Amino acid sequence: MHKTGATRYQKFLKAEKSKTKLKGKKDKELPKGTNVTKTNFKVKKIIIREQLKKHESTDVLSTRKLNVKELLSRLNHFNTNVRVDALDGIKELISSHPEVLLQNLGQLINGVTALTLNVEKNVRQSALKVLHLVLSNISQENIEPFFDVMSTYLRNAMTHIDSRIQEDSLLFLDILLLCTPTKLAEDFNKIIPNFLDMISKLRSDQPGRTLTVNMNSQITSVKWRGKVFQRLRDLMQKFAEYNNINQEISMAANTHYFKDNNPMNYYPLFDKTYIANCYISCFSSKNSEISLVTDDIERFREYIDILFPLLFETWVEMCPNKKSETNFEMVVGEDSALLLKHILEIIFLTWNFVKHFNKKNSASNIGSIFSQKYRNSFSQHFVNSFPYATVIRSKQGKSDEETVLDPKLVEENLKICQLFIQFNPNVDKKHQGKEISAVLGYIEKIFGQNINDYIDDVVINILLSLFSIESVGWSKTLLVLDALFRKIIWVYFNKAITNSYKQKIFGLLCKIALNDKLSHFHSSEAFEMWLKHLPDILLSESVNNDTINIIHRFAATNNNVFNTVVKPKLLSIIENLPKISISDSEDDIAYHKLLSTFYWIKTWDKDSLNLLENQLLNNVYKGDSGKYIFDTLRLRSGIHV
Repeated sequence: MHKTGATRYQKFLKAEKSKTKLKGKKDKELPKGTNVTKTNFKVKKIIIREQLKKHESTDVLSTRKLNVKELLSRLNHFNTNVRVDALDGIKELISSHPEVLLQNLGQLINGVTALTLNVEKNVRQSALKVLHLVLSNISQENIEPFFDVMSTYLRNAMTHIDSRIQEDSLLFLDILLLCTPTKLAEDFNKIIPNFLDMISKLRSDQPGRTLTVNMNSQITSVKWRGKVFQRLRDLMQKFAEYNNINQEISMAANTHYFKDNNPMNYYPLFDKTYIANCYISCFSSKNSEISLVTDDIERFREYIDILFPLLFETWVEMCPNKKSETNFEMVVGEDSALLLKHILEIIFLTWNFVKHFNKKNSASNIGSIFSQKYRNSFSQHFVNSFPYATVIRSKQGKSDEETVLDPKLVEENLKICQLFIQFNPNVDKKHQGKEISAVLGYIEKIFGQNINDYIDDVVINILLSLFSIESVGWSKTLLVLDALFRKIIWVYFNKAITNSYKQKIFGLLCKIALNDKLSHFHSSEAFEMWLKHLPDILLSESVNNDTINIIHRFAATNNNVFNTVVKPKLLSIIENLPKISISDSEDDIAYHKLLSTFYWIKTWDKDSLNLLENQLLNNVYKGDSGKYIFDTLRLRSGIHV
């Protein structure tokens, strides 16, 4: 058999060849001094670990015997458990020793806020708890230098590539809304664009944005958008409060009374917007302040042009195309109902912002532009399927999450009615007959049901807007609002309603009576019947401030009509006057204003005058009200008995 591989002889030759010493260059001898053993060496200090050092007697320590600096150094540790333990130690020190905050505030905010971007969920949650504790135990003045740091980390978290960090950024925003609402409102324009990135992305084929779907998240896209819209609504509310937008809108309709013990009283009589200083640049004739307002309006308009299409697109995805049956509610899911609530609140707040900017710079014409641009889209997506209802599941969610409590969605449906009226001040009965019938029919249905006080106030506000100067197209003729106007008077005479609600309706009807542009409503039989019973409101046990103001205004403005309706019941009114109380006022100002209506009564009958005289002699009126009546009648010249 043939053998393979090397033979023994070949192996021998190979081994001998390896022993052969190859000739090479002669090695050089080492220079002198290099073969001497060196005895010099380097010394390095031994560093003792920080935790092994002894603490001073004045140091504040946690249960693990660590001070603040040691806990802050552990926030950057690679181990997750060490970071969580450090956050728990900081929380413990702040709770037991609040003075630690002011001494290490900058380091605490910088170290803890950075952990809101941590990959680990338990680290982020612990950091948010510590941050909430820090902001709750410190004043706004001390937070102000470090707010830019928190705002930057918030915006980074809201647009983070990790969806879990984005979800926790909403909790971060909740803490800032609760603890630093003023500073957050100042950064409104910086934070607002990040909401768009949380629910949408830029289109690749055309300008604009399109909604995104959460594929990597544990919650559905509907719930995620609902959470984002909820925080957007909260931020817009804080911005409105910061700029007093809601007060500006309601200021014209309310009468303000001031009472100050200081003899040197000073009260502003004009709107600050119209008496503000006008700063004129020396290089340009253009007002710098108006230019700044114009920039804010343009920035706001750009943001709305991006946001509103996303709101409409969001609701189109959730709402069915058509109703199951005519004249019935559109039934939507519970998550969709909550999303509808947030969307409508955002649109409503946006309308208040539009009114605010339109008042600051009427030349911008932002109100009419906004109305014309989105009225058709609003009617198409919200009013065509109106009204809405939902089915509430018995299982309740987390306590910190908003839920829908009313299956009929009355508040949301009324908000749709209110927004439709605002979008369409000059309504067209011919082309919008279906929408008008649906909106007015729903208002008429809800009006007078006494669901709760909040719903009653919403309905009254809607009716006030229908009969206001802004909604001239609705009340121009009796054609649109005749049936609703009759329903208002019918509810007023309904004995089942409460006295407070009756006084609110009374105020509405008096405002209609005082408006000369609504004279076509004054000639209706229902209005004349109410006018005859107008003094009955003074025969009740109590009235509110608004009712007194309206009666006083009515007596001064429509004096002839006032005397005509009051004269038959003057004796009963005087008899009840000492018993009547003011429900929302404890001082004598409102009561004296009610008594001042005597000034506007032209002719007194003998019985009424004798009754009033006996009341004054017997001192049946409280305080100095009797003297006030006497002075009022003395000022009234030409009293005929």
